[in-house]
Amino acid sequence: MRAGIDDAETAAAELLPEADAELNDQATVEATNFFVSVKEVREFVKGEVPAAGVFISVIMCVLTVERLVNNRGTRVTLVDGFVQPHFKAYCRRLEKMDPFRRDARVLQVTVWDPKIRSHGRPRFQTGVVYELKKIHIMKFYHDMVQGSMQSLGTANPGVIQEFADFEMAKRARLDSPAPLFNNQARNPADEDEKEEMM
Repeated sequence: MRAGIDDAETAAAELLPEADAELNDQATVEATNFFVSVKEVREFVKGEVPAAGVFISVIMCVLTVERLVNNRGTRVTLVDGFVQPHFKAYCRRLEKMDPFRRDARVLQVTVWDPKIRSHGRPRFQTGVVYELKKIHIMKFYHDMVQGSMQSLGTANPGVIQEFADFEMAKRARLDSPAPLFNNQARNPADEDEKEEMM
């Protein structure tokens, strides 16, 4: 019986470094897959053909907002964030383009409502710059790049941030880059003790 317990403890001890490696990989991917233009996102999706579990983050300006028919999410169409000062003029030009050309200049993200209804669903405004994190399932639909994300919730707080303008969003991103997970700065035994106290 004791041998089985020792094996379990050894296996558990091996799981911690594996989990740390996964967290480091996650932080690296989140810091790397960051885009501010539709063109960059298109090139990424075309070149990488990302798997469903690959996340990206964007700082972009909202072009249109529509509630899904099933009332469980919002479809947000985005354009380059840096176009915000010229938003109305850019919108007029997009309206005159045929759909195929227009689709190549936008990113469409389905933002699913939180699973816990006590959290309010996000409200988007046209012409406003947002940073959206953890967008996944990136693919082309006709010639438009589409993705989806889960909105606010306990598992992923802060995935949607609103900014007054593109420059503020860039500064906020530069001031607080996604830190890599650092397991040397803490002792796992200390965390286990904290969890037991709660």
